[in-house]
Amino acid sequence: MFFHTDISDNVPNGVLARRHLGYRLVVMGRFAKRLVVAAIFCATGFSLLGSGAVQGADNTLSSSNPAPSEVVSVAPTQLQLVFTNVFANPDDVNSMGISLVCNGNIVNLGAAQLGADVKTVSVPLTQVPSAGTCTVSWALPDGSSGAFNFTSAISVPTTSTTVVDGVTTPSTVVPGTGGVVATDSSPRVGGPLGLFRMLSYIFVATLFGSFILILFGWPEGVEYPVCKKFIRFVWILALLSTIAVVIYTTAQVTGKGVTASISPNAWRELLDTLPGQGLIVRFLLVCGVGWLALDPQKILDPATQFFSIGLIVLLCATFGVDRTGGRLPVLGYVNSMVHMLAISAWFGGLVLLVRVVLIGPGESDLLDAVRGFGRIASRAIVLVILTGVFSTYRFDGFSLFTSQHGRLVLLKILLVAFMVYATFVTRTFVLTRLNRASALTTRAAARLRRAVGVEAGVGVVVLGVTAWMMATTPIHYIEKAPSGGPVYAFSQDLKNERFHVRFSVSPATVGPNQVLIELFEPRRIQDFTVRMTPKADGYDGYLITVPLTRRGAALVGANGEFPMKAPGDWTIEINGTSTTGDLEPLATTLTLVDPSLVNPSTATTTTSVAPDAATTLGSASTVPASSVPG
Repeated sequence: MFFHTDISDNVPNGVLARRHLGYRLVVMGRFAKRLVVAAIFCATGFSLLGSGAVQGADNTLSSSNPAPSEVVSVAPTQLQLVFTNVFANPDDVNSMGISLVCNGNIVNLGAAQLGADVKTVSVPLTQVPSAGTCTVSWALPDGSSGAFNFTSAISVPTTSTTVVDGVTTPSTVVPGTGGVVATDSSPRVGGPLGLFRMLSYIFVATLFGSFILILFGWPEGVEYPVCKKFIRFVWILALLSTIAVVIYTTAQVTGKGVTASISPNAWRELLDTLPGQGLIVRFLLVCGVGWLALDPQKILDPATQFFSIGLIVLLCATFGVDRTGGRLPVLGYVNSMVHMLAISAWFGGLVLLVRVVLIGPGESDLLDAVRGFGRIASRAIVLVILTGVFSTYRFDGFSLFTSQHGRLVLLKILLVAFMVYATFVTRTFVLTRLNRASALTTRAAARLRRAVGVEAGVGVVVLGVTAWMMATTPIHYIEKAPSGGPVYAFSQDLKNERFHVRFSVSPATVGPNQVLIELFEPRRIQDFTVRMTPKADGYDGYLITVPLTRRGAALVGANGEFPMKAPGDWTIEINGTSTTGDLEPLATTLTLVDPSLVNPSTATTTTSVAPDAATTLGSASTVPASSVPG
């Protein structure tokens, strides 16, 4: 250090400065070299990691059935996708995405199953694909995805009829498949019917909730012209949407065109079922509520109050019989009525607040309306939750992930939970900020209107989901058998050391039936099939691919429309593969009675099709076996 100082003292300043600069350049050069080496090392490492990730996610199809660009003339019973790499985690098959779209129409698929080679994925088709170009798209959890096309050239040369609950429904018979595999829904009214059903829910609920809020929280509302106009306008929309529901439901039930279903004479066909009767009564009640909508003062007049309340309550309660069946049906109808009344009081009050009460500042009566709604909503929330839980038990058994209806119930629960939170926040704001206010200010009205508007918007979505749920079939939606007998006339437990299945059929007569297949053991299963073979000559059997991969139940012919035409004995053979290998098959014999031999007046003409054919049938849903009634 002293030596360095001595030399520095003898070196001119310019030379010393150049030496220090050179030293810094050398150091910086060495640092730059090290930085470049480090950057190259990191880049190489990341590239290796990246290539490994891509390689791990690079799973492609080696083959498929139907094959790409193939033209199929016979309805496929399933899609088979064979991948190049095995599934590292067999559970990935449960979360992979597979879709089939033919001629722009989505084809419903069952649950995907992984084959014993851990590379083949089989997905049953639950309906016949439309003719035209079909696109199969798939995506794996590891990021791999792909798609291919094939052409559907399926012909539908003949038709037969299926009788369910006294309603004759045309069905298509596809050659080479061995039976009725699809219901001809012509005229196709499902989309418009769902839309008008949702609108009917919204407008009837708004009417009911508005009258309830006026009755218990805002009697001054009948004196406001804007409130009167709002109620009359909503009543007109409720009437029009209800008429549309009646017309489109008639077209769906009778198979006639929409134009032919406009006549009230055609509506008599709806009186054969409880939901149809409830719909006709709803239409009459909506017409009757017009008497109240034209003069809302009647809801407060002691001379007409009782009749007015009864009218709107009965109108809203008719939605409780829109869906029959389920567990504890009689109690269930009452529960559904209370559920609709509660959610309507909640939702309708929200809409009245947004569209009438909170449109601007006002006197203390507007604050009374907001506070009154808070009291009504608090009670309605409790009823909505309790009745919703019971309805879920009735139809889904709390198994909400294994059926479309159950997943919609989950979505509805999340939406209602958001509405509950929004109501709590609004109520807290009213109690803390407006507790001592004597009038509703412009600022408070604006803030409340935004919050309540969001809550009302979510309520519209909730009613939309409710309408959507009507188009799906829950696992416990079990109608009374067409013969009027018990729900399951035939039910037998079949078991061995490793395999335990309960097989049930009702009404176990020639014609439309319902089949329930319950799996108790093993815990996991693959290639789960039920082969049903009639001993009578000239009739087809069926091969049902059961969409289960674990304990649960599959319902085939949810509305009792599964066709079994052969009288006499049927051989039932049940097969499956567990994680440890093939299971010992289960077998039994089912005897179908021909009602025409007992009562000649019930004889019907059936069409025989080629024997020894098989197909995958039914719109099957799955639930845990523990939730299936024993």
